[in-house]
Amino acid sequence: MSHSEKKEILWETNHWILRKAPSTKELEGYSYLESKRHVESWTQLSEEECSDYGRILHKALSLSLQLSPSPEKIYFAAIAEQVPHLHMHLVPRYSGQEKGIKHLEVALGPGFSKPL
Repeated sequence: MSHSEKKEILWETNHWILRKAPSTKELEGYSYLESKRHVESWTQLSEEECSDYGRILHKALSLSLQLSPSPEKIYFAAIAEQVPHLHMHLVPRYSGQEKGIKHLEVALGPGFSKPL
């Protein structure tokens, strides 16, 4: 998915895009935070990009509080292996859903590795 696809954008800053996950994820409130600049690792970010990340993360969490029902927890996952571009999955967990790594396995779908 390219960050030039404006229809999926929930919020944008100078360095980051908050994007709604595709409907194939089938989990209301699931979103992605993507770097606008092509980087593959957190260590490649500038100080300004890191500060800006904090601002957009705060906005993403604020938006999650507006969901109905409100999620009990928001999980973060940043792997950037299959898609070699720094991005963060924001995965809500609602009441009655399995907790922990099992929830991420279901939400992230096929290809998500199980822990050793």
